[in-house]
Formats: sequence, C-alpha cells, structure tokens
Amino acid sequence: MLYRINEIGEQGLSVRVPLTADWLKTECPDLEARPDAGGLVFKGQLLRQGDDVFLNGSLSGGLECVCSRCLEMARLPLRLPIRTAYVPRGEDDEEDADEDEGGAGSGANDDAGVAYFDGDQIDLGPELREQILLAVPISPLCREDCAGLCPVCGGNRNQVPCTCAARGEPAATKLGLALGKLKM
Repeated sequence: MLYRINEIGEQGLSVRVPLTADWLKTECPDLEARPDAGGLVFKGQLLRQGDDVFLNGSLSGGLECVCSRCLEMARLPLRLPIRTAYVPRGEDDEEDADEDEGGAGSGANDDAGVAYFDGDQIDLGPELREQILLAVPISPLCREDCAGLCPVCGGNRNQVPCTCAARGEPAATKLGLALGKLKM
C-alpha cells in the first residue's frame, strides 16, 4: 500500500487495493472479523498538488464477524468514502511524529482527513485501517431484530422459539447454579 509520490502524474494515479484476511488480521489484530466472500477493496485516486497529495476514493465490500447476541455469523456491509490530504511532515511536526503509532510514512493527527508523511512515499494502510475500525460497531448484529440466545437453555431464539420464559423457569445459567451451591 506504499505509493511513491514521483509516480503520481498530472492526471493523478488510480489505485485499487484489495484488503485480504491476512492484512486485516495483521493491521487490526483485535478486530474479530474477516472480509466476506465478496471481498473488501479500496478504489480511488491519488492527486498531487505541490508537495501535498490528496486521496479520494471509497472502501467497499463486507466483513464477516460474530453477532453479539446469537453468536452466528453476521455480515457488515461497508461503503466508506475516504478523503485524506497527505502533507509532508515539517520540523514543527516532529513532536507529533513521536506520538504517532504508524511511524514513518503515516501518522494521522488531530485534524480530520489530514495525515503526515515522511520521505518520498505514502502508505495508505493506516488510513484504511482507521476507517475500518471506526465503521465496525462495538456490538455487531446479524440483523436488527436478533432475538439472541436464551439465558436458560442457551438455544438460538432466531432458529427455534424458546418457551423457557413461558414455563416460568428462572433465568439461571449453569454457572450461576454451580456458584449457588458453593458454601463459604
């Protein structure tokens, strides 16, 4: 995902970056998701204006992850517009460079849509990573009306209607019952 600035011509440079499961696992290790069968791809254009480089494009496709209610696979469709201005890091920005996690060639700052670069190349990876992490919900759902798992029998209430609550059974788990038998 590295692009040399001198390769960006007057008409710009079209980029197409497929994001693989390996890339996602490496760049987003805490994100328990993978690209779905359709894949995840960034398509856009790099435009150069003086020393600055502008990225304009869209990240689209889908991710598969576990539903936070029923533990079945959930598909998260993504269509994220990405617009970022890459500006060369100056001497005044050296303090910010020490705080950046991305290291040389990257580094988002507090300004939305602005990233710094060092040297003669730009790394699109940190920007794509950031947009993916911001788009994935904390508690993904397979569907809005997901009924989840029964707290009594553990059955998936999306597949089979559960009658545990109708029978008046207490909402106790096996762990809760086992802990209730402990004497202190």
